[in-house]
Amino acid sequence: MGLLQRAIETYDASAALAGVYREGHEPLAPISHITANAHIEIRLNKQGEFRGAKLLGKKDGRTIIPVTEKSGGRTSGLAAHPLCDQIKYVAPDDEKAHDLYLRELCAWEESDYAHPILSAVRAYVEGKTIITDLLNCGIIKANTVHEDKTIKQMIRWRVDGCEPEEPDCWKNKKLFSLFQDYYDSMICDRDHVLCMVSGKNDLTVLQHPSGIIANPFKAKLISFNEDGFTYRGRFIEDWQAATVGYIASQKAHNALRWLAADQGVREGASTRTFLCWNPEGKAVPQPMRRVPRAETAPVRKPSEYKKQLQGTLLSFRKDHQLKDTDRAVLVSLDAATTGRLAVTYYNEIGLGTFLRRMEDWDGHCCWYAEKSDIQAPNLLDIVDCAFGVERDKKLTTDGNVLGQHLQRLLQCKVDGGIFPLDILRALTQRASSPLGYEKANWRRILRTACAALQKYRYDTKQGGNEMAWALDKRDRSFQYGRLLAAMERVEEDYYYNKKKGNGKEDGQENRQTNAIKYMSEFRRRPFSVYERVNRHLQLAYLGRVESWQAARYKRLVGEIVGILREFPEEELNRPLEDIYLMGYELQRNAFFIKNQTDDNTEEE
Repeated sequence: MGLLQRAIETYDASAALAGVYREGHEPLAPISHITANAHIEIRLNKQGEFRGAKLLGKKDGRTIIPVTEKSGGRTSGLAAHPLCDQIKYVAPDDEKAHDLYLRELCAWEESDYAHPILSAVRAYVEGKTIITDLLNCGIIKANTVHEDKTIKQMIRWRVDGCEPEEPDCWKNKKLFSLFQDYYDSMICDRDHVLCMVSGKNDLTVLQHPSGIIANPFKAKLISFNEDGFTYRGRFIEDWQAATVGYIASQKAHNALRWLAADQGVREGASTRTFLCWNPEGKAVPQPMRRVPRAETAPVRKPSEYKKQLQGTLLSFRKDHQLKDTDRAVLVSLDAATTGRLAVTYYNEIGLGTFLRRMEDWDGHCCWYAEKSDIQAPNLLDIVDCAFGVERDKKLTTDGNVLGQHLQRLLQCKVDGGIFPLDILRALTQRASSPLGYEKANWRRILRTACAALQKYRYDTKQGGNEMAWALDKRDRSFQYGRLLAAMERVEEDYYYNKKKGNGKEDGQENRQTNAIKYMSEFRRRPFSVYERVNRHLQLAYLGRVESWQAARYKRLVGEIVGILREFPEEELNRPLEDIYLMGYELQRNAFFIKNQTDDNTEEE
C-alpha cells in the first residue's frame, strides 16, 4: 500500500494548505470534506432571505464542501451532503432526496457544532422557494427544470451579515472545523481497527470516497463487493478485506484528488491520469513533458542543447533545494471501467536518479524541429506520430491505445529502459510513407522518428550522439538518405525560383517532390530509384534552376556517390536501414543552416 502511505505523507506535509484557496491551484480539502464543481452560487442574508444568485464558470466553481462518509462515496444511490448539494437535493421537487438533505442539514444545525450560516440556509431551504428564485433570476429555464442537466447542478451558499465570519461557506475555516468536530461525534462509537496503511488504531470505514480523478463514473480506488464472493471464507464483513482507517482514508483520498486536479496529466482521449510528485511538497519536473527550456533562442548544436539541458536541471535542483535522498512518486490511474479506479503503474525513485534520467532521455531522444531548433518530443507527440489517425488534419490516437503506450514510454523514461522497438518501427514505417499523410504531419512524424531512432541506437549502444555525426559518415544507408535530400532540394529550388519570378503563389511550391513520392520504393531499392529520379532531374529541372544551384547539386551528388562506391557493388541496391532517415534529415538541416548564414547568396 505504498501509494496510500505516500498520499498520507503528502497530506500531512501540506496540511497548512487545507481549506486554502490559491490562485491557479486546486484547494486541498480538509478531512470530512471534498472539492466539487459548484454551478450556482446563492446569496442569503443572516435571516435566510434570498438576495441573489449567479452562475459560476469552471475557474470559479471549485468548492470545498462537507460530506458524510456515505455522501462522499456516492455514485448512483441517494446520499445527501450536509450543506452544499445538487438542486435535486436542495429543491423540494424530489421529496425523498430533499428529505435526506434536510435531515443532514438539520442534524448539524441542531447540534453543539452549529453555525449562523447553517441557520440561514435551513430557513431558506425550508421556505421551498429555490426553484422560483432561480427562475426569476434567469439561472434556470422553466422548460428544463426537471432535466438531469438542471437538477444535477451543484449549489453553494454565501451568507452576508455573519461578520466577522467569512460569508462564503466554502472558504470559512471555522465552518470546516465545526463540521469535522460534529462528524467525529457522530461516528465516534464505531469499532476501532488497526489501519493497514497508517499502522494506527482508527475508526472503521464503511464506504471510501469516490471521484479521485475527473471522470463521468466517479470511480473508486477502494470499494467493497456487497455480494460477498470476494471475501467469503476469509472475512465476516466486507470492510475487513481492506482495513483502512477513516482518517487514513480521508487524508489519502483528499491528497490524491488534490494532486490529480492540481498537477495530474491526462493526454488526449486517454482515460489514464499520470501523477508525479514529492511527498514533502518539493517541486518535481513532469516526465510526460520535455524539460522546460531556460532560453528561447534556437539551439542548433547537440552539445549546446545538452549543456542547456544540464544547466536547466541544475538550476531547478538548486532553486527547489532538491537532494538525492528526496523521492519522486509516479503513479498512473486508469478509470477505464465504471466505478473502478486501477493503479496501472507505481514507482518511487530518488530525485537525483530521476533528474539524471530526465536529462538522459531528453538529451538523446531529441532532434531538429522547426527552424533547426533542437527539441525532445513530448511522450504524447511520440504516440500520436506512431499510432495516430489524421482527423481534421491533426494526428490523434484513440484513448486505450494512447494510455497504454504513454505508460510504456513513461516507464522507459523513468526506469532507464530501452526505447520500445515496436514504437520505433511504427514511426520509421510511417516516416517512409510520406504520401499517406498531410505534409505538415509527415514532417512531424519524420522528426519524431529521427529522435526515437537516435534514442534507440544510444540505448542499444549502436552509437553515441547521432546528431553529431559528420555528413561524410561511412554508412551506406545514411549516405543514401543524404542523396534523397539532395534530389529533393533541386526540385524545391525550381518551384521556389518559379514562385519568386512570378511574384505570386502558383500552388505547386507545396507539392511533394518526385524524390519524396518515390521514398517508400527508395527505401527498398535505393540505387534503382536514384537512377530514375536523377535522369528526370537532369531532363526537367537542372537546366531551369540557377547555375550555382545546379552546380551545388552535381557537387553534392558526386561527393555522396563517391562514398557509396566504397561499398561492394552488390550492396548498392540492397534495402536501407532506418538510419537513412537521419541522413536525409541532417542533410536538409545543413541546407537550412547554409541558407540562414549566407542569406541565399550564390555558392562558389
